[in-house]
Amino acid sequence: MKPYIFKTSALLLGGMFMLTEGCTQKDLNDDAPTTIAEKVEVVFDWSKAPDTQVSSMNLYLYPEEHDVMNYWFNNRNGGLITSYAGKHTAVCHSNDDPYVHYLRNQHSHNEIEIYTDNTSVLLGQGISTTSIPRAEGTEDEPLRITPTMIYGAQNSEIELKVSSHQQTVTFYPEELVCHYSVEFVDVENLQNADTRIDATISSLAGGYYPGRMSATSEAVSHTFTLTADDELKTLSSEFLTFGLPAGPERPHKISLYIALKNRTGNFYTFDVTDQVNQAPDPRNVSIKLYGLKLPELPDEPVTPPEGGVSIEIDSWETYYFDIQV
Repeated sequence: MKPYIFKTSALLLGGMFMLTEGCTQKDLNDDAPTTIAEKVEVVFDWSKAPDTQVSSMNLYLYPEEHDVMNYWFNNRNGGLITSYAGKHTAVCHSNDDPYVHYLRNQHSHNEIEIYTDNTSVLLGQGISTTSIPRAEGTEDEPLRITPTMIYGAQNSEIELKVSSHQQTVTFYPEELVCHYSVEFVDVENLQNADTRIDATISSLAGGYYPGRMSATSEAVSHTFTLTADDELKTLSSEFLTFGLPAGPERPHKISLYIALKNRTGNFYTFDVTDQVNQAPDPRNVSIKLYGLKLPELPDEPVTPPEGGVSIEIDSWETYYFDIQV
């Protein structure tokens, strides 16, 4: 199956073409056919991620003497493209969630960045983020949604020849994100709260540079939702992140936003710096916390929030919790 190829603002006028199934392939530049590699087979080899279910891929080619070219493949295997001959640097990444992952700085293989958007609502309980308290030292960090799975690769040693014969370029995509899990064990009085509880974790990377295969240095707080078990004793969550931001180590705090059934909110802050920064595998971080106790409430009728989208808490009780690890 052939890829679709799109213009970007950095591309040469008249140099790119739209390739859709059933259309005839044209030269990139009709005035300079001696600069074209006419049949380049792009192959995505999934040996580093054999169980992936990716359905589409983006490829950015950065020729030494021309502007960036962007190719979109509506499959996981690749396809035939036409490109300029010469030396190239290339970046590829999966493209299954374009409404979650955003791109910027595509003009540079070293600066192209994948990142997620800010969020205005804590999704578990529908709490607006406009007036929620923040952990000390994290007040200025953007609140971002967590990424979904992304795969990618880069290659700085591609050389294509002027030819009408087929040439092959192979990429080996791998996971670009990190796996995080958070578990609160032996929680008391969880029946007094919603069974889906919102949280944030601070000072993680806000994006990823696929051309460098490394996280960005921007520090953000990611939002996530914890779910209670059937016995209302444990809160747990698993989510993906871009990992630790580049640069020196930073402190990390988990904040819990617990909407109680009397329309008050409890705000808890936990320092998890050691569990994050000293994790045996920084790509698979497991955080476990003990001893969370919610307040006892009298038995009262519960009035559900109106609208079902976003609620406001009448007041927040703040706790800097001394937890057991």
